[in-house]
Amino acid sequence: MFLTTHAPRYSGRFFAARHLLFVTTIGVVLPDSVAQAEESNVAHALFNPAFLQGRERSLDMSRFERGSGPMPGSYRLDVYVNQQWMGRQDIRVRDGGDGKLSRICFTPAQFSSLGIDLKRLPESHTLESDDCADIIRWVPDADIDMDLGALRLDLSIAQIYLNRAARGYVDPGDWDRGVTAAFVDYNSNAFHIDSRGSNSTEFYTGINSGLNLGDWRLRHNASYNRSSGVGESRSKYNALSTYAQRDLTVLKSQITLGDYYTPSELFDSMPFTGVQVASDDRMLPGSQRGFAPSIRGVAQSNARVTVRQAGNILYETSVAPGPFIIDDLYSTGYSGDLDVTVTEADGRIHTFIVPFASVAQLLRPGTSRYSLSAGQYRDDRLRKVPTFVQATYQRGISNQVTTYTGSIIADQYLAVQGGMALSTSVGAFAFDVTQSNASGLQSRNEGTDPLDSSASGRSYRLSYSKLVDSTKTNFVVAAYRFSNEGYLSFSDYARAQDLTGPALNRQRSRLQVNINQPLPGDAGSLYLSGSSQNHWNNAKSRDTSFQAGYSNSYSWGNLSLSASRTQGSNNQDDTQYMLTLSVPLGKDRHTSYLTSSTTYSVKGDVGGQVGLSGSLGEQSELSYGAYGSHDRASGASNSSTGANGQYRMAKTNLSGSIGQGEDYKQVGIGISGSVVAHPGGVTFSQSKGETRAIVEARGAQGASLLNSNGGAIGSSGYGVVSGLVPYRHNEVAIDPKGMAADVELKMSSQNIAPRHGAIVMLKYPTTQGMPLLLHLRDEAGNALPTGAEVLDPEGNSLTLVGQMSRAFIRAAEPKGELIVRWGETIDRQCRVLYHLPVAANSDKVKLEKVDLLCTKLSSTFAALK
Repeated sequence: MFLTTHAPRYSGRFFAARHLLFVTTIGVVLPDSVAQAEESNVAHALFNPAFLQGRERSLDMSRFERGSGPMPGSYRLDVYVNQQWMGRQDIRVRDGGDGKLSRICFTPAQFSSLGIDLKRLPESHTLESDDCADIIRWVPDADIDMDLGALRLDLSIAQIYLNRAARGYVDPGDWDRGVTAAFVDYNSNAFHIDSRGSNSTEFYTGINSGLNLGDWRLRHNASYNRSSGVGESRSKYNALSTYAQRDLTVLKSQITLGDYYTPSELFDSMPFTGVQVASDDRMLPGSQRGFAPSIRGVAQSNARVTVRQAGNILYETSVAPGPFIIDDLYSTGYSGDLDVTVTEADGRIHTFIVPFASVAQLLRPGTSRYSLSAGQYRDDRLRKVPTFVQATYQRGISNQVTTYTGSIIADQYLAVQGGMALSTSVGAFAFDVTQSNASGLQSRNEGTDPLDSSASGRSYRLSYSKLVDSTKTNFVVAAYRFSNEGYLSFSDYARAQDLTGPALNRQRSRLQVNINQPLPGDAGSLYLSGSSQNHWNNAKSRDTSFQAGYSNSYSWGNLSLSASRTQGSNNQDDTQYMLTLSVPLGKDRHTSYLTSSTTYSVKGDVGGQVGLSGSLGEQSELSYGAYGSHDRASGASNSSTGANGQYRMAKTNLSGSIGQGEDYKQVGIGISGSVVAHPGGVTFSQSKGETRAIVEARGAQGASLLNSNGGAIGSSGYGVVSGLVPYRHNEVAIDPKGMAADVELKMSSQNIAPRHGAIVMLKYPTTQGMPLLLHLRDEAGNALPTGAEVLDPEGNSLTLVGQMSRAFIRAAEPKGELIVRWGETIDRQCRVLYHLPVAANSDKVKLEKVDLLCTKLSSTFAALK
């Protein structure tokens, strides 16, 4: 048996060696050793070598008596506190001296970065003078576990010694801005159409490009169109936006310079060229984004608080006696009252309800959101564009009230908005009023909506959202807006002061409703959505559309039934009914789906379509679809057929389509992907996105990137993972399946918290060489001691001898030598010469089992070493 105290634990090869000895030996701790172990806070164990294999031989295990910690030095490790990632830090390890275990050092600044409240620590006043502080000494009941194989350090610290932080909090110091890099995301499509004897070709390319320099991100988005037909050819390059952007970390905001768009929380979003500083809610902890009420209560003992919504547990925590507050609930994305249960230590239960309904304008109590934009309105159709300044501000006052205001100021235009959002037991409301005043307007002779040289008016907006618990009816959003005749939005004003622009079509009123109603049991769900609006230039006519439907899933497939009705300003009505069935043709994950849809119009038009779709490949790299349709409209019939496919490769995506009907034939091809230039070279990738990681794993060609469907490490040793969530922990993992057998990943996953738009570099160390399982014997044919250390000629430790005298290594050279050591004296060491049976660079590399002889070392050889 053996005895341990609260000693640091070391994983990887060191911890495996110690565990190996524990299970093959019996260690006895002497009484004075116990006292010494307790005094030094380090486990001390003696091992009985008689239980090891090997006759008349003893293994020197003194190096295992106090554990076998890492070598002194600096290690770049992922640090976790109570299983929560706290970032990647440089961790120093110092020699303990006098045979003691190595010390893991922390500075006072690192204590704070780990969330430790220094004021709660005993003798914290002397901590500031310790540049190599031992957490186990300074923090009572703390535990530490270093896993060098995973480059990870785990700390277990009692909550009483930690600062209270919102759930999902990531220290801004861990936000990675990435490296200097550039990228071009592209999406190109070409179509050739033969219709009624005439041919035409159309080509389209969308480009999103960027350059990251330090904290700045430069972006340019554009499209290119080219079409050619009989006797004519047209092409156009359209620059959509060009801007520079960077984080303002202290303000939790972004600053943007160039072509951009104003925020849409209060006023309608509009394009402009200028500068903007605006809050970025993505920088907030996950539990502080969106709206959720603060829960306040009183506990009479050490109690457990459970928060439920619709029977689902959202949050559970323990609280001390007295008042408590829970203000870090994650936003659930829908309304529904919160049921709070307080379970006291003696089993008593108290319950209460916190009303919860949300609209977009609601903010958490004490939080705010702002924006400030200044520049010139952007519209290529106008010769004269106004310059403006727009400012908005929102503030959460309490669980029930959020107030907001904003203004747009231009040379001859002023708009001011004020509003309030309420969360009540009968639902969430938002109501605001916008007053506009404009002058310098140009009168148009044509049109039915003439304007004077000046105009003044108001616009009213009301929003509502509610989940009715008793029936589960969810009013997702119900909004009504009315503007009187003198009201002009800023976009209306910009067009009204320029006669070259398009005619005004000012909205008078708009109503929008979305309702979802689940049916009891497995009976499916109903939905209703619709909108209706009219304009001042044609106030007597309304554009109305709505859709109602039913959907459900059965054991044999899915069914949906819908009815839609539209009424345009020309008073022409159209009502259609649609039935859709989707049936899987198998049970595996690559099964194909047969989809059938039928439409019927009250005008007598009938249409039907049958389609087949599915995917193939281990990661569904190939997706395909085929369809056939037939419809009859206005007494004429038309049939068409077609097929399409997409293949995701590691470096790009390919797509193609064909189709034909009564009077046409069409063929299309497409290619999309990304090209990234980074410090390691240029990498082609099929994945696109704003925030991405460059994965470097030398020699790991063919290994899959688990965060990227179809992505892989290329021949250059690099791969690209896109779609990372900014300011959040992202695990980027590599699947070694598919790479050469002579390559081994030293680590397969890392965590990163990138800034928005960052291109971060992640290095995954690899070891290359033929995998060898050595069966070692000495000159007398005896097995070597279990736990003996295997070193290369330079003295670097490679592995340990396991049971049955076997050791696993990777041999990078066709031949070489190894030293096996189980003690410091020459008679406790021997030399192994090996020769690879298969070339290390062979495509047929596999695990080789080799019997080798370990010969005694001469004194001359030992002296040279």
